[in-house]
Amino acid sequence: MTTETIYLREGDPKIKMQTFVHDDTYNVYAGKRSAMVVLAGGGYMFLANNREGEPVAINYFAEGFNCFLVDYSIGDDAGFPRPVQDVSAAIVHIRRNAEKYNVDPEKIYVIGFSAGGHLAASIGSFWDEDWAIYGDMKKGENKPTAVLTCYPVITGDTRYYHHDSFMRLLGYPIDKQDATEEELALYSVEKHITEKTVPTFIWHTFEDTTVPVENALVYATALKAADVHFEMHIYPKKDHGLSIATKETWWGAEHLNDPHVGSWFRDSLEFVKLF
Repeated sequence: MTTETIYLREGDPKIKMQTFVHDDTYNVYAGKRSAMVVLAGGGYMFLANNREGEPVAINYFAEGFNCFLVDYSIGDDAGFPRPVQDVSAAIVHIRRNAEKYNVDPEKIYVIGFSAGGHLAASIGSFWDEDWAIYGDMKKGENKPTAVLTCYPVITGDTRYYHHDSFMRLLGYPIDKQDATEEELALYSVEKHITEKTVPTFIWHTFEDTTVPVENALVYATALKAADVHFEMHIYPKKDHGLSIATKETWWGAEHLNDPHVGSWFRDSLEFVKLF
């Protein structure tokens, strides 16, 4: 495996991408590999790379993907469109350097967890917006092949939303009680699904008390209404933040070795083969 750090936003060393790339110098059987861009969660306040970043990238690497872990804009810099632009920059870099990374430029997938799931869903729908790119990027260069969303933040509906994520997206202090319906709708992904939205994989747990399962349900309903292909798994047990549901990513006994929930990973491998 070869690794390097790519800085995605000039003048801001926090916005970067770590590569996990197979050394195919002498592997005549490898062919062009698929790329997986990984976006950890953290409520747009921090990045849970120790649970939803490196372990996820390494697991997809072991399945033959070349993987790219992105540190996107968070905290005071989390206001849109910066995070979407960061992911656009990552995809464009991979696509422009497809030969270097031995990647098929038509097989670039994005996976995100929780707030990272919101960002994955956002690039899946907003890639075609003028504000999603900057610099010398060209519209369409930043389009992912498909996105995979894991217990994603999706909706600004105050019955189900993740308050802190939406306040950061809007550039408000966390102690602000609420925003207007119009403001929340701006980044409610289910309100921006169109025929240009890319195929989508979704999984969530019924018992999630941090990001209610309704986020996944309204998302899937909007995808179906727009005739966008999707696959969804709702697991009846367990709370938020399971990552790949193994002892390598636990943060308490309730997250340890749940093979039922962990089956999402194998299903995701089959999903991406379709697109």
